[in-house]
Amino acid sequence: MSSIPYELLIPSGLLTISIYALRRYKIQKWGWVTNRNSLKGKLFIITGANTGLGYETTKALTARQATTIMACRNLSKANEAIDKIRQETKEGELIPMELDLASFQSIRKFAAQIKDRYPDFHCLVNNAGLAAQEPAFTQEGFEVHFGVNHLGQFLLVDLLKDNLKKNNSRIVVVSSRMHEIEASIDIGNLGRWVEYDSRLNRLYNNSKLMNFYYARELYKRGFNVHVLCPGLCHTDFFRNYDPKWYHYLLFSPIVWLMLRSAEQGAQNIIYCATDSVTDEKRNPVTGYFVSNVKMRKSKYPFDEEISVRLWNESVEAIEEASRSG
Repeated sequence: MSSIPYELLIPSGLLTISIYALRRYKIQKWGWVTNRNSLKGKLFIITGANTGLGYETTKALTARQATTIMACRNLSKANEAIDKIRQETKEGELIPMELDLASFQSIRKFAAQIKDRYPDFHCLVNNAGLAAQEPAFTQEGFEVHFGVNHLGQFLLVDLLKDNLKKNNSRIVVVSSRMHEIEASIDIGNLGRWVEYDSRLNRLYNNSKLMNFYYARELYKRGFNVHVLCPGLCHTDFFRNYDPKWYHYLLFSPIVWLMLRSAEQGAQNIIYCATDSVTDEKRNPVTGYFVSNVKMRKSKYPFDEEISVRLWNESVEAIEEASRSG
């Protein structure tokens, strides 16, 4: 039986140690929320709370005695998530509620229930989002990246704006650093499925840029809004993607180095929901967002005219769809 020469084992061993050390360094750099103070008496609303980042955020806040409304499209999955969380902590209160951001009817029903039953909430976490490879549309006919990632949360915040203002509630907007990469506000094609000549999912990147622009306009209007990038995380977010076997072979080492756990990515959401502070110099309008549990400035050259126009176009799209419905 042949064996690997000893002189080859040393370099390979050093390589393994180096890769492991780099991984440990990156985990430390990604950051963790150190505040463990009780959140008893505070009510959080989290969209997409039954899986991935939303689930980890819910679990962490619940462990700190918060009351969390789990706004989920599928209530049975929400209840499964609750059972799973309860295996780890008995603290806090978990309230499952149905919300489908691809349906204006569902959003309006959810908002009405919140205003009726839970009008005084501490924070709204706009976490739910998706990335699709094939054309898909909301019930109102908008392509899903625009319709769910942007317009759905736009409508939800608008319906809850009086409560948000009254309580100075935090609004957490889960954007992405992808807003800096091949992203633009394609005003002429808002809500349409467009096949861009790019290897990236431009529709997704554009929607993350919309999230940031939207947060900027909310901040201008006096809302307590915080933007973040969770980082590239190991969640079911990419459930619509179908990688080939050789993709696993080629990218597994890179993924192992770069991919965060959902728990690690959720730290940025938790931080924005509890501890992040904005000021005159560092806020969404000046281009600041939370990444690696600290503020950093976006590289994107935001355009004030586009910022206002996207807001107005979003309002018009909602009004037109509501009239048609």
